[in-house]
Amino acid sequence: MKKYFLFVIFLFLVACSNTSSSFVNISMPNFRPQVPIKIEPTDTEVTISLEPIIIEQNNNYSDYFENSVLKIRIEKEIELLKQNLEEQMITVAKLKGYKIVNSNSDYILKSLINVYIEERDVQKENSFMSGDFIKSNLGINFQGKISFIDAHNPQNSTNFSSNTKLDSLISLVYPIKNVDGVDMFKTTISTVPTQLNKGLERPAFEIDKSFLTFYKTTLNSLYSNLSKAIDMNKYTPKGSTEFNSFNENTSFEEAPPVKQNNTFENTPSKTENQNSNNQDRDGVIIFE
Repeated sequence: MKKYFLFVIFLFLVACSNTSSSFVNISMPNFRPQVPIKIEPTDTEVTISLEPIIIEQNNNYSDYFENSVLKIRIEKEIELLKQNLEEQMITVAKLKGYKIVNSNSDYILKSLINVYIEERDVQKENSFMSGDFIKSNLGINFQGKISFIDAHNPQNSTNFSSNTKLDSLISLVYPIKNVDGVDMFKTTISTVPTQLNKGLERPAFEIDKSFLTFYKTTLNSLYSNLSKAIDMNKYTPKGSTEFNSFNENTSFEEAPPVKQNNTFENTPSKTENQNSNNQDRDGVIIFE
């Protein structure tokens, strides 16, 4: 009887240990620039308003993925992407000499982002102890379009675009809710975007990287192609014959990235800037 009691206690402790060790904490990606951005005041009087970014999702994945913690994390990342892009687009407009207003502006910036998520080769498998899980491959593709519109002549507009996609599909193995398996040893499914089930670290890393790549590509495209306010020939600076220009040597360029030994191996995401002819005309890359 004593041995049986000790055996039950042992199973309980193993189950508790299995539950507590089945998660790994992965912070959300940091979209913030690492170097403070200095904005010199200008007096061109050229105004611009920025409309909220429109996010469209065109998804093709299983119901299993719909209820997974990775899907929860991606939704949070989309929210952070939108929020930080809107903030930094204001910064870019200011760097170009525009005055930000909410209405009755000279120019308007409209942005549309399409996020396409596709899950392929979905296979449901089973473990006697831990229950059902899914094996599949995941792909993510971002397409962005920014329209710079003359508010006084709306048909006069310029479009900037940026695209990012993964080089290859990401292999996934994630648990799902099920009735099979031994309750004591079933894998507990996380619903917290920063608390992932073990085994999802690398997929999360690759997904984060694709979001950051698209974020940086979009801002660089906007900065490279958005005309300076002084070049719009609508107003000239007051009280001065010189434009308070941006110092490309010190203000908005990050220090060279420090090489780090990551837990996971980096594979660069594919990016495309369809406005390459005007790229880096000020010699500045917003985010490296």
